Amino acid sequence: MAASDPKARIMGHMNKEHAAELKLYLRAFNGLSTSAAANAQLTDLTLDSLTISSATGTHTVTISPPMKSLADSRVRLVEMAARAQEKLGLSDIRIERFEGPRGGGLLSFIGVAFYFVSAAAVALGVLHRDTPAWRLLDAYFPYGATGFVWLVKAIAVPVALIHVTEAWWMANTRLATYGVETGSVLWCKWVLETFVEGYPAFVRFDQLVQEERKKKDAAKH
Repeated sequence: MAASDPKARIMGHMNKEHAAELKLYLRAFNGLSTSAAANAQLTDLTLDSLTISSATGTHTVTISPPMKSLADSRVRLVEMAARAQEKLGLSDIRIERFEGPRGGGLLSFIGVAFYFVSAAAVALGVLHRDTPAWRLLDAYFPYGATGFVWLVKAIAVPVALIHVTEAWWMANTRLATYGVETGSVLWCKWVLETFVEGYPAFVRFDQLVQEERKKKDAAKH
């Protein structure tokens, strides 16, 4: 197709700038899973359909009602993306960056990380009576090193359950909703951060959503 061909320009633009929307079409209108819709590329465009290739083959997405001409494609494809987001329960806001802990969140991160390191030391038998750490705990922990080990073991299951639940909640109520692809580097950063840090990670993520919403609203004026 010639570079001046409207069809070629539309397809090139969609593949370069809107691959995420192509995945949404496949998920919402063709029922593909996120993994099945991966690597979506628009390979053909007609007035009544999109032909999109993905990790699982080639799929036809119906444009209903059909467009009168390709000049309608921009408005129609935007409308389809909005309908796909609504059908999938997704937001029109996309979070594409990670922010690490700060302030109270940093203190939470350090505290929980210290507990996990302590739990690993206890489980692996690294913390014992002949170590400097044991003597330090005996000297400064209110119940001595024995009490510290007991406490670490006593709260292990509740702590693990709470933090696994928080990570799951982040993945399913935030990351999935705001376009962070499952298994991506960004997804892993947020999930692992939430597993360690807990609630402050939700606060920080929600602040990013608010910032992106303000930018999007400002761009409309």
